[in-house]
Amino acid sequence: MASHAIRRAAALFCCVAGSMLAAVFPVCAAEWQPSEKITMLTHAGPGAGVDIFLRQIAEIWTRHKVLPMQVAVENITGARGDRARRYVVQQNRGNPHMLVGFTPQMVNSPILTKSDINVKSFTPIAMMLVEPMALFVHADTPYKSLRDLIEAARQKPKSILQGGGAFGGPPSLMGKMMAEEAKVEFSYTPFKSSAESVVALLGKHVHFVMEQPSEANQHVKAGKLRPLAASAPLALYPDLPTFASLGYRFRILAQFRGVMAPPEIAPEVAGYYIKALDRVRKTEEWKTYVKNNELVERWIVGRELGAFLLDEENVYRKLNKELGLVK
Repeated sequence: MASHAIRRAAALFCCVAGSMLAAVFPVCAAEWQPSEKITMLTHAGPGAGVDIFLRQIAEIWTRHKVLPMQVAVENITGARGDRARRYVVQQNRGNPHMLVGFTPQMVNSPILTKSDINVKSFTPIAMMLVEPMALFVHADTPYKSLRDLIEAARQKPKSILQGGGAFGGPPSLMGKMMAEEAKVEFSYTPFKSSAESVVALLGKHVHFVMEQPSEANQHVKAGKLRPLAASAPLALYPDLPTFASLGYRFRILAQFRGVMAPPEIAPEVAGYYIKALDRVRKTEEWKTYVKNNELVERWIVGRELGAFLLDEENVYRKLNKELGLVK
C-alpha cells in the first residue's frame, strides 16, 4: 500500500515537473517530427545571399542527419517577394513542413506596396546572421574611390546606375541615403536577385552595386570587381575604408538572414525547428561558412525575434517617410 502511494506521488511529481519544464522550455517539450519532405522557400533567385544561406542549412541538415526527412530549397521570385509571401501564407497556412528564409525585404516591401501580407503574417523561428554591406564597381571603370563615383554622379545626374534586388531592401535604401547625403542622384535598376545584379555589374550594365561581400568576393579575387567602401571593417579587405571613415553618416541597415514558418503552426513545431537550427550553427561547416563570407552571427528566436522584426518594421516605416517613399 505504501509503495503504491509512493509510486502515485512520484508519478504526480513527474507530471507537475514535466508541465513546469514545458512551460519554461517549450522547445525541450517538443516531440513532433517531420513526416514528409521539408521545403525551404525564398523570394530571391538562385545564388542570392538568402538562397545560399538556406542551401547551407539544408546541406548541413542532410549531412548530419539532423532531420528525418529530405530537405529541398525552392525559389519563387517576382512582385518584390509578394508571390512567395502569398504562397506561404495563403496556400501553406499551418503547414509544418514549410519554412521560408527572411531578409529585410520581407519587412519593408509590404510597407512600400501596402500589402496585406507582411512580416506579422508569419511564425518567427530564428534569426542567425547579419551580413555587412560593401559597394563594388567593375575593375575596368575609372572609379578608384567612392569620391570618384560620387563626382561622376554630380557631373551627370541620374547617369550612374545602381543595380540590386527589388527596391526596398538595405542596398537600395542605403544607396538612396548615400546619394541624398552627397547631394547627387543615382538611378536604380532592380533585378530578380542580388546575384543577378552582380552579373549585371560584371557585364557593365550598371555602374555599381551595394551588396554582401559574399556575393562578390570571388569576382574581386579574379580581378573583375573592385570594392570602394564597406559598412564595417572587413577582414578580407583590411585597407578598405568604411562609409563612416569617409565622412558619411547615413544609417547602416542590418542585412539579416533568418527562418520563419507559415502562420498557425503548432508551438512544438516551431520549437523543433529552433533546435534543428541551433544544431546547424554549432557545426564546423557553419563556422567555416560564416568566417569565409565575412558574416556576423546573431541568434534570436521565437517571441524575441517577433519583437525584433516589429521594431525593424517601425524603423523602415519612419525611414520610408523620411526618404519620401511613402506618405
